[in-house]
Amino acid sequence: MNIITRTITTAAAGLAIVASAAYSQIGVGAGLAAAGDNIQQAGGALSDLFAKDSIRYGDVTGTIGGYFTVRGRLPVAKVLAITGDANYIYFQKEEMVLTDLAINPDSTAQATFEVGTSLIPLNLGIQLSLPSNVIIPYAGAQLSYTFVNRTYAFVRGSDQLNNVTINNASAGENEFGVALSAGVDIALGEVTIDVGARYNLSNLLTQDDDEKGMRYLQVGAAVLFGSRSVDGGGGGDK
Repeated sequence: MNIITRTITTAAAGLAIVASAAYSQIGVGAGLAAAGDNIQQAGGALSDLFAKDSIRYGDVTGTIGGYFTVRGRLPVAKVLAITGDANYIYFQKEEMVLTDLAINPDSTAQATFEVGTSLIPLNLGIQLSLPSNVIIPYAGAQLSYTFVNRTYAFVRGSDQLNNVTINNASAGENEFGVALSAGVDIALGEVTIDVGARYNLSNLLTQDDDEKGMRYLQVGAAVLFGSRSVDGGGGGDK
């Protein structure tokens, strides 16, 4: 938790420095995150904790989570801005069945584990906007580095799989990927309401040949303070 706190603090401080420049914006937001099948890649990490080749696991199905974001935006042209943000995303715990095929030659053992996942993506990229005064559509692309943390808890099943060193253990491998976003800015003077969505391909650049894609969708809103145009005007780009 100390690492998570330091990461968020450092990222927020960096965004604040960027946003302290003239004609820039900084703000906060929140929303929902929808995880597709295997987003948590939880089974692989859990079986790795057992360090046994005989472990098999079921998929963790899609889940809905929530996120909080701190973001900054630095306009560099009338329709172009550099963007950066730090997010904390939490997916609620889901159950997953784990099977050991090598308890003995004639039987297997099964147990159900509860899996929780939290992500801290740090993103940096660009955003293109249509020239408009108040309602301003935009699209963007970012590079992302994601800190991944998963927790496991034994729920029920064979005691042979109830390993005290794994129960409530944490695991996760940080990932490098990209994110694609689109939305609408509502420019109200020195305040901008940003309503949009982002599709994250979190492990696109670090995915192994036998590794499943780590993808999820964010939908939400943010409030940004400061000018969104390079000429210092409070409204949209001219």
